[in-house]
Order: sequence, then structure tokens, then C-alpha cells
Amino acid sequence: MSVIGPERDNVAAVAATLQERVPGRRFVVGAGPDTAGGVIAVTAGEEDEDAAIVRAVRDAMGGCVVYTGGELTALSAEPGVTVVPWDGDAADRRNIDRLAAAVTDRWIDVPRWVSDARRADADRIDRVRVAVRLTAERHASDLLEPGGQADAATSDGRGLLDALFRARLRCTVLEHGVEWPHLPESPTPAGASPVPGGDRQRELLVLVASCGAGLAAAVAVGRLAGPLIGVFVGVIVAVTLALVRRRMLAGARRERDRAAGAAQLRRQWGAVATEVVSRLRVPTVADAVVAETAGTAGMTGVTR
Repeated sequence: MSVIGPERDNVAAVAATLQERVPGRRFVVGAGPDTAGGVIAVTAGEEDEDAAIVRAVRDAMGGCVVYTGGELTALSAEPGVTVVPWDGDAADRRNIDRLAAAVTDRWIDVPRWVSDARRADADRIDRVRVAVRLTAERHASDLLEPGGQADAATSDGRGLLDALFRARLRCTVLEHGVEWPHLPESPTPAGASPVPGGDRQRELLVLVASCGAGLAAAVAVGRLAGPLIGVFVGVIVAVTLALVRRRMLAGARRERDRAAGAAQLRRQWGAVATEVVSRLRVPTVADAVVAETAGTAGMTGVTR
């Protein structure tokens, strides 16, 4: 930080005492060879003579601390100007402590500020990605619960479930304050599952077993109640068994289709979630800080 003023000895004494009282900062008498992070003007208090210089420094740097033995009431009311009065000796430690407090309050370390912002941005990006992925898994589990909003065993049901999952995932991303990323063209939802090759053989076995059971019932009843009644009972037994077993086969096939459809949807949704997470663009604070401080002519501190 540059310490300037009309009396060089006084300025040098103030800079040396500040260097002792404010560790971690470098105070240079005069403008110095490098761009300063802030300016402290040491003046005896001739307001008319100092006002123009202080305003010029304030306009160039964004702010200026005036360390003065006078009042400077007009300057103290202007934005960007901080007036710290001294009593007696300008280099007195009690006066310097007040000046050091003003310097500490009004300047920040921009590189450290940016570094902290980058760490916070990285942490937020990781938290958002983890949250989106975990929420996507929860949405998948909720949608594929038995008795849900659609049946994963049918093509229409899978299409509806896929649309619901994408809508919920979009809401999750937006709730985190992140724009929904552009995704490639979504694949067509899984089509109807093919009938497993063993179903036809199972149906033939059901038919044969039902006919066998009906024939056995017809023979047994026929011996007791006559052939006509035996045939009637045999037909009823065969048809009943065929219908019951066919219904059982259809239920088992539907459960297999539902499990296969759910597995296919989970794979598809996992790919969608991965694609969304990899394309998330979480707004960063560090970029805004860099843009905000870019016009401070290389300042390592800004007034606040």
C-alpha cells in the first residue's frame, strides 16, 4: 500500500509504524514501482490543498484513506474517502492503531478472496452433482415401485415413466439454481418386450396337462356315474385347469416383462443422469469476483 503526503519524514514514520502494526501487508512511501492495493494520504489538514489530490486518488483507486491532523469535514462526507484523524504525533502508536483498524476494515486481499471463492465454487459443484445423482436414483426407485403411476411391463407405460423421470430430474436441477443442460436426442423408450421363447412350450404343456386331468376325471366319474356324466365332468375339469394355468402363465409373463422393463429403464435413466451431471454448468462466484475486480488496475485490495 502506498503512503503519500507532503511531509516525507512524517509519511516515512507513519509507514514504518504501520508496517509493525499490520503484519502481512507492505507499506511503501510514495507511489512505488508497482500498482498499489490502496493509498493512505497523510496530511496536516489543509483541506483546500489536499481535496483535489484525495479525490484524484479516490477516482483512480476506488478509495482512499486520509490520515490527518485536521477535520476535513467535506472530504469525510464523500463516498470512497475515509478520514482517520490523529491527535498529537502522527506516528504515535495509539493513532496508528486507529489507522491500522481503518485499513484492515476497508481493504481485502483480492487474490485470497478469489482463491476462497474458487474453493467454495468447487465444493458447491461437487455437492450439486452428488445431490442430482442421488435424487435421480430416488426418482427412479419411486417411479418403479409396484402400483406406481404406470406399468413398466408395457411400452406405453415405459414411455410415460421415462417422461416423468426426465421432468422430475429437470425440476431437481432447476431447484439447485442450475440451468438444465442441452442433451442429445433422447433414445426411443424401450419397446414391447418379446415373448420369451419358452412361453409357447409352457402353453402346450398346460393344454396337455389339462386334457390329461380332464380325461382322468372323466374315466373316474364315468365308472361311478356313467359315461355321459364322466365326459361332462372331464370337460369341465380340463377347461377349468386350462384357464387357471393359462392365467398363471400370463401373470408370470407379465412379471417378467415388468422386471425386464424396469431394468431397462434403470439403465436408460442411469445414462441420462450421468449425461446431465457431466454437462452441468454451475454458476461460479470466483468468475464474478474476477470480473468485479478486473477494473481495479491490478489492485490487491478494494474499498468496501
